[in-house]
Amino acid sequence: MRSPTQRLAPDPVMTGAPTVAGVPTDRVVSVVAVLSNGKFQVGSGYLITGRFVLTAGHCTRDKTAAASVDELRVFRASDGSPTSGVTVVAESPRATGLDLAVLRLGSAPWVEDLPAPVYARVDRSQSGVLHDCQALGYPLFQDAGHGDRQIAELHGVIYQAELAGTGRLVLREPLLETVTSPPDVDGTAWGGLSGAVVFHHGQALGVVIEHHPRQGASAVQLAAFDHLQQLIPHRADVAAVAAELGITTDRPLPVAAARPVAPLAGLVELVADGDLPRVEALDPYRLGASESNYGGQGRYGEADPYVPRTHNDVDQRLADALVQDRLVVVTGPSKAGKSRTAFEALRQRWAAAHIVAPQVGLAWNELAEHPRLRVSTDPLVIWLDDLHRFLIGADPLTLGRITALTDRPGPTVLLATLRTDRLSELRDSTGELGRDTRVLLDSGTIIELASTRHSDQEQAAARAAYPDQHLDSGLGEELAHAPQLLAKYRESRDAADPLRYLIVRCVVDWARVGHDRAISEPDLYALVRAMAWTERPDLDITDADLAEGVQWARTALPAAPTAALLITHPLPDKVRGYRPFDYLVASDNGPPGRSRSVPDDYWFHVLDHSSPNEAFAIGVAAYFRDAITASIRASQKAAAAGHVGAMFNLGVLLVDQDPPDLAGARRWYEKAAAAGHTGAMSNLGVLLAEQWDPPDVPGARGWYEKAAAAGHTGAMSNLGVLLARRLDPPDLAGARRWYEKAAAAAGHVGAMFNLGVLLAEQWDPPDVPGARGWFEKAADAGHTAAMFNLGVLLARRLYPPDLAGARRWYEKAAEAGDTDAMYNLGVLLADRLDPPDVPGARGWFEKAAEAGDTDAMIALGNLPATPAS
Repeated sequence: MRSPTQRLAPDPVMTGAPTVAGVPTDRVVSVVAVLSNGKFQVGSGYLITGRFVLTAGHCTRDKTAAASVDELRVFRASDGSPTSGVTVVAESPRATGLDLAVLRLGSAPWVEDLPAPVYARVDRSQSGVLHDCQALGYPLFQDAGHGDRQIAELHGVIYQAELAGTGRLVLREPLLETVTSPPDVDGTAWGGLSGAVVFHHGQALGVVIEHHPRQGASAVQLAAFDHLQQLIPHRADVAAVAAELGITTDRPLPVAAARPVAPLAGLVELVADGDLPRVEALDPYRLGASESNYGGQGRYGEADPYVPRTHNDVDQRLADALVQDRLVVVTGPSKAGKSRTAFEALRQRWAAAHIVAPQVGLAWNELAEHPRLRVSTDPLVIWLDDLHRFLIGADPLTLGRITALTDRPGPTVLLATLRTDRLSELRDSTGELGRDTRVLLDSGTIIELASTRHSDQEQAAARAAYPDQHLDSGLGEELAHAPQLLAKYRESRDAADPLRYLIVRCVVDWARVGHDRAISEPDLYALVRAMAWTERPDLDITDADLAEGVQWARTALPAAPTAALLITHPLPDKVRGYRPFDYLVASDNGPPGRSRSVPDDYWFHVLDHSSPNEAFAIGVAAYFRDAITASIRASQKAAAAGHVGAMFNLGVLLVDQDPPDLAGARRWYEKAAAAGHTGAMSNLGVLLAEQWDPPDVPGARGWYEKAAAAGHTGAMSNLGVLLARRLDPPDLAGARRWYEKAAAAAGHVGAMFNLGVLLAEQWDPPDVPGARGWFEKAADAGHTAAMFNLGVLLARRLYPPDLAGARRWYEKAAEAGDTDAMYNLGVLLADRLDPPDVPGARGWFEKAAEAGDTDAMIALGNLPATPAS
């Protein structure tokens, strides 16, 4: 049976968050009401001093009968310590909108002198977001039956202007939207959380009093302390509660620091009347489709009919794929019609949905947490035209960020376009820095769109729709004049005067190395001079020569006012900027094996004209293009300027280079870890445990623990490996605990596999059923080694053995390329089946032998020619 996974690559780019004070469990209590019928009612509360508890008023009454209770009991969360002599000393009724009560404890087994909480208010005068608001309490979804109610921990957000007119706050916990009540128990799953005090960075904001599913599955309303303060002069009962809390009117409560809500216009490309536009109000040209003589912005639908994409059923498959929470990527050659095809599918399926077209370089968390997305129920489409732009920047799109974008009450559809050459570049990368991008692409539905020239049916439809248009290169390509522009570019390459070609090539490579913005004319002149000096030092280039060459490149083709090699953009201070016609970029990227390399010197010269954030993106682009020296140089520039993601990437690059620079990698990992980068913490653990000489196991353990405590699931799994395999004696209980956290709470497949190994091979006595369960979970998720281990377990560790099950899992692992599974499958078929399947065994032994398995070669020689009798 195979050993645990020893290393797991962390996220390539993550951002850290500041450490904030948590809610102390020794101040949290359960408030248990003994009802007249002998039943119990559970609520939550908080010790505002050693002898006084703040809770929700209705927790002190029989909620069903609206009557008083026989007795109140209070138990501390940290140790279950009981109290006695519980009485209500102040209460504000629900009619005030507060529904609060203060309890006095007659006696309790803890000190009386506890510091009072710091109460705070929320600024309702403007929008803002309070992140990581925390609470501990006893909701019904934590009831395991038989009166065993466990504590629950909540981490959510509060939008500060929501319900501003009511005096209440709304807390939403995004990870707990699917909780349910126990079977045969009436009431909301959130019942029992009432009375929990909600904190933000150590400041108390309010008390949970109600759950309103219409506001979201995990939305709970709070009675706010600032509302309590406002009602003191008007209600004696409110004043009595406030007096027990120490809240007065002569001293305003401090304001909880909220992050301002960024305006939509600063996060997305398209806004209409202050809101997101609907799909039906847009045209494809505003969303990235190429304009032509037939159609453009303001001219959609007049003379530019859509040609159905029937080849390989693209239109139908795209319509079927556009379902909630799924990423769909339309990929194809440049100018094949990806954006137009995607838009037409949206118009058919999601015409009334609002479009979210993110700006390149935005902070994804700000977009995901914006109230327009986070709390709205209407359908939204996340439009990602040219997906590559969002994958290599300073804050790249990841599967985790997609999950955050779709974590909202309303349906969310994600639709992207991506050129074929970009898709190959991203998918072909095998290193650690490209892992998240590969995971994202593998999670989506990829729909390949070919040029119309590959389909007689589509070409016929195109001729009928555009009878005067040449179609030799395909409809989209011809409408964009791509063949003519490519011919002009190539002719300049072969001309006697190389300057024109060099000018266009420098702009093309500007895009290829990771720049999304237009290159300014001064930067272009400087780059052309630098590259000319490297490649053609014999040329005497004047400003007039450069001006003439640029004018030639930006001049449109005759009768095609939008078709030029360089697209001109106005920049500040009346400076021109240029982007390349993207068909030229795709041509130079070329199919695998025919790509034109970006010159080494260009990578270094372009850094002189790039900001630290742009240097980070250049480093990532260089990595995907296997230009590792350039990637290191670009990452060094960004890291030296304080870019945390670049610090982490630099650590990865220094470890992977030959020979590795482990000391340099450690230094940059430590800088990133100090800034809160959990991936760097986890990788430091890997470096110290697996690569440092001699290994620093205590140091590795410390970094794993820091990353694991911050929620990094890879570190949890690696910490389990360290505790189980690198300590003497091993800490198997600790390893199991961390494996279970990563596997059960976060779905970490490697941890599922490692947990199976621990239970089958190291636990005393072995827990074979438990191991089988975890191996099956990992195998179902595609973990090949888990499939193999399941085969071993079913064939050799069960009594009686399950040979049919072992055969099935061996076959799955073997079909995934596992040579050990091929060999074991041959052994099972030849020696364990009755009657033996010698031809089948021979076939699997031959496959394993072809892959270099020497045991399989020997087994082939010993295999009988015919089945034994």
